[in-house]
Amino acid sequence: MKRSRIALAVGLASAGMALCTSVAAAATVQTATQVAPLSGCSQPVMTQPFAFAKDFNAYTLAPGGTFDSAVSAGWELKSGAGIVQTAQPDGTVGGSLDLPSKSQATSPVLCVTSDYPTARLHVRNLAGSEGVFFYVSYWNNGVWTAPKNTGQFHGSGNSLWTLSNPMNVQPSGAAGWQQVRFTFVAGGNTSRFQVDNFWVDPRISH
Repeated sequence: MKRSRIALAVGLASAGMALCTSVAAAATVQTATQVAPLSGCSQPVMTQPFAFAKDFNAYTLAPGGTFDSAVSAGWELKSGAGIVQTAQPDGTVGGSLDLPSKSQATSPVLCVTSDYPTARLHVRNLAGSEGVFFYVSYWNNGVWTAPKNTGQFHGSGNSLWTLSNPMNVQPSGAAGWQQVRFTFVAGGNTSRFQVDNFWVDPRISH
């Protein structure tokens, strides 16, 4: 019985340490440049980019979400993040976001409403078994809120492109447009990830 209690205590301690490690990793986001919000918002163009995966929801492409250019339409890249030319999910060669461990990428400003609850993207793990942390920051009362971690995405571990699970955008329940920035932070110490085709889902259009 005593050994069982000791084993249980060790197990709980290990679980607690793992949780703390995860939280600590998620808290390493760097402050992004405090850009000005957009002057206005309008209904975006919507398509069904993931119909091949039987996801028939309508999505709008995040600014620079195809990562085709060197600066990728205003993404802020830090600590080794970059745009590389590589095989893309559809088999063609083009730009993708490259994220070694500890690197970070913050999107341009995007308009959403409370009807935009999720986002999806393609990701692959080139090295390591960790994932990429997903943060959101909203323009609220004249300032950007502190980036909030809402989850983690990762590839299958075999260097193949994987469609992520829906990521939580967490807009407020307030009516009208809200302005948001997304930040990806690569986890692990010796990992490397690539990201492509970043889309946000406006459920109001379904």
